[in-house]
Amino acid sequence: MKNIFVILIFLLLYKAGVSQISQIDSPVKNFDQLWKEFDMRYANFELKKINWKEIYINYRNQISEKTTNIELFEICCLMLQELNDGHVTIEPNFDENDIDCGPPYEFTLEVEFDSDDKIKDFESLVDYELENRGFSKPIMKKLSDDTNFQYRVSNSFGYLRLDEITEKFTFGKYKRAIDESIKAFQHKQGLIIDLRFNGGGWDYNAYVLASRFVPKGKTIGHFERNRIKGKKAFTPLKYRRVKSGGKNQFTEPIVILTSDYTASAAEVFVLLMKELPNVTIIGDNTEGIFSDMYEFKLPNKWNVSLSNQQYFSETKVNYEGNGIPPNIQIINSIIDIENQEDPVIKSAIYHLEKQNNR
Repeated sequence: MKNIFVILIFLLLYKAGVSQISQIDSPVKNFDQLWKEFDMRYANFELKKINWKEIYINYRNQISEKTTNIELFEICCLMLQELNDGHVTIEPNFDENDIDCGPPYEFTLEVEFDSDDKIKDFESLVDYELENRGFSKPIMKKLSDDTNFQYRVSNSFGYLRLDEITEKFTFGKYKRAIDESIKAFQHKQGLIIDLRFNGGGWDYNAYVLASRFVPKGKTIGHFERNRIKGKKAFTPLKYRRVKSGGKNQFTEPIVILTSDYTASAAEVFVLLMKELPNVTIIGDNTEGIFSDMYEFKLPNKWNVSLSNQQYFSETKVNYEGNGIPPNIQIINSIIDIENQEDPVIKSAIYHLEKQNNR
């Protein structure tokens, strides 16, 4: 009897989900509101040479008062993909059945390592490369259920890997883990910071991390501005200053490893760090999405986010859309696993050794 009850509940929920997908819920009103919010707030039309009014005409012609939820969702996805922006998202209030509404591009890392098994193999390769070059086993710090932080040391160098710049709720653990690792790196001749699988997080934690690499009495920073709602104008540029923080700082040569998956708050960290003379970036261009995500709901309760800010380097360069270029470009591929060699880490260690032999 209990099993029958569970099956009935499942069928009812499934039927409700199907009905929501095929339901018609003011498609014209919701589409127009979606387009209007972007028209009033999105920051990068001009930068990306996008004619938003022309795009409206192209996609509005595909919608009528008979358009179902699933059809509306697919059309809205295609329209938003025109922006080529990883901070632009739309989430319906039904199960979209594996419909992909991500940006219309794939990351090089995701193309090369396109399965969980391949990613695990790559991570094993990184472990092998580091241990083969004299680094210790990783010291792991669990910041949340799905976020780990690790660091290692060799006789000469340190290695720090972050796959997320963590959210607000991990702040205390994050700060303690950062300070513990910086203490372990004292008296080392160089440091590798690996952000190749870091999709971002909380900007404030990027500032905290960067502060541990700023010499006492020095500052680094970046500029930012917001789109003024409904106007083709922005607020005045605001300078975000980061000064030296924590009990210990690391000011020896640093190599930051990046990929086209390195995004958002991780890019803000790179944007700050690239101004330091002892920092070299090795890898690939970062993704190129810096703005905070402005979130709103459509009348049908779908959740949407957009980029309403622009970020600039200390020298007022905007890397939105293009990403921050590396000083030395080396891109990982599946062949690295076959060769049992990580050329990005190999290049980083070579660079640090070269710096110390000057």
